[in-house]
Amino acid sequence: MTDDYYLNEVLKYAVNHDVKYTLAYLLSPITPSTSNPKNRRIVINMNFHDQGQLAYQAAHEVRHVINEDSGRLYLFSASKNSIEGAANKGAIDILVPIYFDEIEEDDANVNCFLDALHIPYTMFDWAVQSIEDYYFERKYGY
Repeated sequence: MTDDYYLNEVLKYAVNHDVKYTLAYLLSPITPSTSNPKNRRIVINMNFHDQGQLAYQAAHEVRHVINEDSGRLYLFSASKNSIEGAANKGAIDILVPIYFDEIEEDDANVNCFLDALHIPYTMFDWAVQSIEDYYFERKYGY
């Protein structure tokens, strides 16, 4: 799958959860994506220097909106602390079913997942848990 595929799937997820989005093409390559939970809108910097991370950034910003984080503007951060940490974990939870949809459990590989979506390895433990939960739910229907 391509980077565009994963980003498009996250944007479909956003729309299905009443989150509006803007794709910004004129921002600096170092400007992070952002969200405004109060307005239920995210802005994705399509000029970001790490194109492979756009799906993760979009999922992160979508989680801020879904979590109804305090209504301030949030800039993407790889932090694991409080609000940002919850958005990072939520991003993983959004991306796991998209990425692993056509992958059998025996072939699931957390390192390939993190590498493919340029997700920081600080999220390794959460990714493992999310992947395990995904396959459990897929197998047992929970």
